[in-house]
Amino acid sequence: MSSLHDYFNPSGSGYAIHRTALRRERLPECCKENLAARGISIKHLGDSGEEVYLPLVKCGICGRVYAICGRKYMPVDNPLKYEITDQQE
Repeated sequence: MSSLHDYFNPSGSGYAIHRTALRRERLPECCKENLAARGISIKHLGDSGEEVYLPLVKCGICGRVYAICGRKYMPVDNPLKYEITDQQE
């Protein structure tokens, strides 16, 4: 099992690191008013290559999940693709 962990280790393979751009996405109408914090964050590479933690929010109506950074959003189709941590301040 440790070899599987080593394969998915972002410092070893780079497999778990995603460079999805944060953008000012037009959110669906139901998501604009119904986003709730999930209490967890995902690790993401910032613009200058540093690791940042983005809190996850979920729409209470449609169930879509987003990572937020200020006023920018990134849709997260599967949070398990990222390294998940407790909420970082």
